[in-house]
Amino acid sequence: MLKFLILVGLIIWLYHSPAVKKLLGKQARPSAKPHTQETEQMLRCAHCDVHLPASEAHRDGEGRPYCSKEHRASGPSH
Repeated sequence: MLKFLILVGLIIWLYHSPAVKKLLGKQARPSAKPHTQETEQMLRCAHCDVHLPASEAHRDGEGRPYCSKEHRASGPSH
């Protein structure tokens, strides 16, 4: 029984061995897909504190970000 367990363990070890995979021509699967999109800075609306991407912000004359034109016209809440 012990010889059988050793044989099964050896087979499992060989199956997962990188050297055996290389000999059999198996390619390792990539661990994660490559990151293709850059992250964008998030800003907080000066009126309602909602977070939004910097590219979507409506700014006033002083450069404060707002989530909409209506909030920009209303001005900062604090």
